[in-house]
Amino acid sequence: MADHIIEVKDLVKTYKVGEIVTPVLKGINMHVKRGEWIAIMGRSGAGKSTLMYQMSLLDDPTSGEVIINGRKTHTLLDKEKVRMRLYTFGYVFQDYALMPELTAIENIVLPLLMEKKSTAHAYKLAADALDKVGLGHRLHNLPSQLSGGEQQRVSIARAIAETPAILFADEPTANLDRESSRQIMDIFSDLHKEGQTIIMVTHEAEYGDLAGRIIVLDDGQIVEKGEGKRHK
Repeated sequence: MADHIIEVKDLVKTYKVGEIVTPVLKGINMHVKRGEWIAIMGRSGAGKSTLMYQMSLLDDPTSGEVIINGRKTHTLLDKEKVRMRLYTFGYVFQDYALMPELTAIENIVLPLLMEKKSTAHAYKLAADALDKVGLGHRLHNLPSQLSGGEQQRVSIARAIAETPAILFADEPTANLDRESSRQIMDIFSDLHKEGQTIIMVTHEAEYGDLAGRIIVLDDGQIVEKGEGKRHK
């Protein structure tokens, strides 16, 4: 089994609007080891989320390669990319992305049912995941009945319900107060201790320092690499 779960080679991403071409990523080279927790940091507009979107197959690079588990993703069929997003990756976004008319457990069960899980198995996975993030007592609450921190914990439970190989988190504490943010980071720390590979975009240094390794972007390029303070 390859030590590197993700390899990024000469990654370029540009956006074109009319005749205007805007370079966002300018030849990124990096790797992620299995079980690593990496924080991608940098100022607003540096290309952090764009880089994560390329690695998580939510967008396609202009040029260069993203290799997942030894597979060159640009050679994958669309249906293979969909399967990788469903079964290999978990996603946590800053806006929670919960369906307001569904309860906490139903928000997790729905994608599992779409993956052809049996109803009983889907509810078991969902309940276990909610219990893992400390919300075993809130299974039947609607998002409107939950705090922002609790909603984000539901989104994490949804992301980890099937034990993804890689957990991607884009500014997971951006909309949260300090206490809720700490709770989210405690969950990530526990997941990491269990061997979960985590790639987290954040602009908050105190949370980036919790990661094993920090990659700093500026103007679409990696300008610094180092260990999180907790790991030095």
